[in-house]
Amino acid sequence: MMPVIFKKFIAAVLTAVFAVSLVSCGSSGDKLAKEGKEQYSEGNFSGALATFLNAEKSGLKSFNKAELYSCIGNCYFQLDDYDKSIEYQTKSLEEDPEYFDGWVNLGVVYRQSGDNEKAMTCYEVALNYDPENGASLQLYVSLGALYIELGKPISAITYLEKAEAVSKDVPDVYAYLAIAYAMALEPEKSDTAFSKAQSLGYPNMSEIQEQINKIDE
Repeated sequence: MMPVIFKKFIAAVLTAVFAVSLVSCGSSGDKLAKEGKEQYSEGNFSGALATFLNAEKSGLKSFNKAELYSCIGNCYFQLDDYDKSIEYQTKSLEEDPEYFDGWVNLGVVYRQSGDNEKAMTCYEVALNYDPENGASLQLYVSLGALYIELGKPISAITYLEKAEAVSKDVPDVYAYLAIAYAMALEPEKSDTAFSKAQSLGYPNMSEIQEQINKIDE
């Protein structure tokens, strides 16, 4: 089972990459796609899915087809149908192999379904295509968390330090670094990261301390 402290990144990453501007479109399919995005942003995932599927049938003029498939995949994800979500995120990437959001969203589905290796591959491909994307910070942290789960602290530290370079005021970065440094037998760095996470208001310090204590046993 996925530890509690890792679960929130799934929702965070998906929210970050989906938060793109609504498109004013001309054809009926384009208008439906815009309507679907509005429904999705309101949390009406079933309604959004039906609207997006109608948009696909109606045809698109200016709305990005890769984005439409990814939107459909996101709806299936929110409705807990991971197989259909993977199907549509894959269709998105077949339409545009360099589509950053598609790679991220596919990684999110794999992560939630328990396939961490595939999730990491998707996140890493996304970063290769667009390392400056606004969602990159979450990806670095997610990759760090995944490598911690897999017992690979050096790889975790590599990505978490990249996250730290992007922003030095994100408590999650230091919480995970505290664990990764402890795993890598660097107690002083672990203590420093732990204190930093605490000072920035990380809400689950007891869980972090518990994991570090298990490492030290």
